[in-house]
Formats: sequence, C-alpha cells, structure tokens
Amino acid sequence: MAEGLRTIYFVRHGKTEWNMTGQMQGWGDSPLVAEGIDGAKAVGEVLKDTPIDAVYTSTSKRTQDTAAYILGDREIEIQPLEELKEMSFGTWEGIRVTEIDEQYPEERAKILHSPETYKAEVNGGETYYELAERLLEGVEKIIAENPSGNILVVSHGMSLTLLLYLLQGGTIEDHRKEAPRILNTSISIVEYQNGEFSLKKLNEVGHLDLK
Repeated sequence: MAEGLRTIYFVRHGKTEWNMTGQMQGWGDSPLVAEGIDGAKAVGEVLKDTPIDAVYTSTSKRTQDTAAYILGDREIEIQPLEELKEMSFGTWEGIRVTEIDEQYPEERAKILHSPETYKAEVNGGETYYELAERLLEGVEKIIAENPSGNILVVSHGMSLTLLLYLLQGGTIEDHRKEAPRILNTSISIVEYQNGEFSLKKLNEVGHLDLK
C-alpha cells in the first residue's frame, strides 16, 4: 500500500511552575501555570478546524495536560511515548539554573555552546547524542504507526529544539548556535512523505499573547 502524506504538528508543552522559577525540569515535572493552560487552549483554537488523526506526547504530565487542553472536547486517545521525553539532567533536576551555573560553569558552558563535548558525567543525565537517538526512534515509531494523516506531537523545549533541527538536516554539533529555542506552546509543522521531511512552520507563536 502506498504511503500518504503525514503532517506532524509539533507543540512544546505549556509554561510550568519550574519554567517560571528557573528550575531544571528534564524528566522531573511540575504543573502547568495559567499562562501555560491559556497557551495550550490557544493552540487548540488554531487547530480547531484541522482533523487530528493521532496524538502523541511524552510520558510527562505537563505534555499530556497540554495535549488535553489543545484537544478540548475532541475524543482522541493521547498516546504517551518515552522517546518524546525531555533531555534528562539527572541530579540537576529541580535545581535552579542559576545555582547550576555557579556550581558547574564548565559543564553548563558545554551544554549551551559545545554539545559534542557534554558527557553528562556530573549529573548522570543524558548526552545530546543519546537524546537525538531516542527522539529519532520516537519519530520513526510515529511514522510507522500512521501511514497518513495529521498527527499532534507534544514534547519539550530542548528535545524539540534538537529534533526539529535534525529533521531539517542539521547536526547535533551545530544546533545550539543555529536552531532557535523552541518556545512554550509554539507550533512547528513538518510534513513527511516518501522518506523526506519538509519543514513548513517553525516556532510559530502568533496565537499567543506574548508580553
């Protein structure tokens, strides 16, 4: 059977308490704040006339809650995938980024500026290479399970920043300086057909009331 067009709507989860307080989140979790809920509902308004054939999130509650607000009263199963989780920061999770900057300046510099040198040894988290491998495995799984149609994927900031850059043919090594930071409840649209990914929108936030 010939495969059809898949249109994937990638959305970063709504803003959370830890986003507001500057705490490392990673595989840790914190609830959506009012702004995050409003942002998710605004995404729902953008997509209200778009048929959604499948919905995938990470296993984090913040992505599942975001998807639920986007869907509103649409009865579509939300399918959590481990592969879509945020980058793991191990023992750093829950700690304020300012504290990590002070205590581990070299490691933080590697995360921000030279991804290929970041080994995650100080915190027991993931490297960018490990993150990329599982994210791409997740996308392959989604593509395999959906021969055609519109797919909503709700994931995370670091994960989507890397993944969307890779799907455009970018590299792990360059993504921190070349790829835009994916914003909360932004929409990015990627089409997939005949083994090729094509970026249609990136980090769209026109639906949000950004101050």
